[in-house]
Order: sequence, then structure tokens, then C-alpha cells
Amino acid sequence: MSRRLAILAAAAVLAAPAYAGFSAGIDQSVGDHSYQTTHANASLDLGDSWTIAPNYTRYKADYTNGIYNDYGLRVAYESGPLALGVAGSVLPRVDGYQQGTVGGDLTFSLTPGGTTHGHKMAGPDSGSDQTFGAGLAAVDLGVSANEIMHSDQLQTVGQDPFGPTTSRAKAFDLGQTDLAAFAGVKFLITELSATVTKSYYDKVLDGQNLRAAPFLNITGISAIEQGFPDLSYTLRLKWKSIPVVQPYIAYTHTTYELSEPNSNAFEAGGTVGLQMLSVKGGYVHYEQTGLPNRDYIVLGASLNFSL
Repeated sequence: MSRRLAILAAAAVLAAPAYAGFSAGIDQSVGDHSYQTTHANASLDLGDSWTIAPNYTRYKADYTNGIYNDYGLRVAYESGPLALGVAGSVLPRVDGYQQGTVGGDLTFSLTPGGTTHGHKMAGPDSGSDQTFGAGLAAVDLGVSANEIMHSDQLQTVGQDPFGPTTSRAKAFDLGQTDLAAFAGVKFLITELSATVTKSYYDKVLDGQNLRAAPFLNITGISAIEQGFPDLSYTLRLKWKSIPVVQPYIAYTHTTYELSEPNSNAFEAGGTVGLQMLSVKGGYVHYEQTGLPNRDYIVLGASLNFSL
């Protein structure tokens, strides 16, 4: 998969017109229990409409029994107020678990061109450090669907999804469908975004001796967590206080299947933009009832320029 991503990205660079834009960044997170995550991403704008964005995540902690490497790719098309995207990822098997995803999203902007590099204020195309465009106000509205394929060769001993495990006679395959609605609103120097995600499963989870899914990306949380989510919502507030500084705060609440306790995550940080270079830092506090709290520090940098 990594070789395919490299070939596809190289072909896109060779085919890119002279006015294409390019950005690349890397984030490093560290936290309790020897938690470490490295996330690298790139985005290449092919003319005014097409964007191709590969990404890679490396994750490990004391409780992972190995190193997870996730390879992803997103292709997006934007024309006028509408933006469409398709994405997929592959997580090779580690400690008996593997994952694959495929999904699509649709965003409608009430102020076309109000964001740079096609990056939106909410949804799968959000997360850019530079989402403020011209004008006093802007609104992004959208929906997305994502299919996650889990395959696990281990099962829990007892009913605790975080408890000890043993091997299965046959891998347990499970499909998870995430449906999300999102919105972003900008007025003057303030930007507010929100996302609500509901998860559906193609099999009954109770009684299957399932462990908590060991690789979980939750919208609004910078860290990798564990579990099978049921409903999640996140709120994010960002300010462009002075031309180069953008502080932000975020809150995410998630409920889970398998009688796992609810979680709350709080994040605060900021981005400093220095022409082509942007650097950022953040702090994440993660609480899950009945389990030890976890804290993470996030540091990152990105480059943005035109070809």
C-alpha cells in the first residue's frame, strides 16, 4: 500500500500544472503509558478543482503489543460551492487486528472560495491551519459516510473489552458504518465547527467476546483511542487573534458499544503561521469513566507553497 501511495503521489506531482499548490506536515504526539503517534500528510492541488492527499500514521503504546502503521489516501474535487471527496486507508495486521476503511463526503460552502487550498472548516477536508479566507463570514455544511472493516484474531476472556485475550479459531470480521453531519461557521476572527457521528454495525457486538477495537480515530481527538463507538459529537472554537496566531479549544463526547464507559476529551492549543511555515502545539486530556485519565502533548509543523 505504501508503494502504491508513493507511485500515485509521484505521478500527481509530475502531472501537476505550474500553478498547483502543495502542503506537507507532520505531527508528533506523546502521552501516558509510553504513548507515541506520528502523523504525516501531504496535499497537492491540481489546478483549481482536484486535490490529492496521502497520509500516514504510526502508533504505539505500552498496551498495543506492537506498532500500528496506517496508510491512507484522499482524492477531492471542488467546483463552485460543492466539494466531493473519496478516501480509503489500510492498517496491516498487528497483534491479531487489522482494519480497512473507505468513504465519501460532500460539502456545500455558502461562500465559495472562502477557504484556501480547498480546506474546509469542518468534515474530512478540515484540519488545515489556514481556513480563514476573504470576507467577513463563511459557512460550510456537509455530510459523510465511512465504512470501517475490522478483522480480529483475538477474543477477550470474560466480559471486559479491555481485559486479557486469547486466540480465536477463526478471525472475527465486522463492518462498521459511520454516518456524520458537520458544519463550520466563520464570522470576523471567530470560527466555530461541529460534527456529529453515528456508528452502525453489521453484527451484534454483545456476546461475541470482542475486545475494544485497538485502533480508533475519533473526529475531534488528536490521539488514537480504543473501542467501538456508538455516538460521538465534537465542538471546536478557533480565533485568529492576530495575523499569525490562531488559538483553539475543542470538546468531544463519545458513547460506546459493549457497555464501555463514555469518554470526554478536552483539547487546547494554537497555530503560528510564518508565511510558508506553520507550527502548532496542543494539549489533550482524555477521560473515560472507571479508567485512568490520559494526557497527551501534540507538536507539529507544516509547509505551504505554490509550485
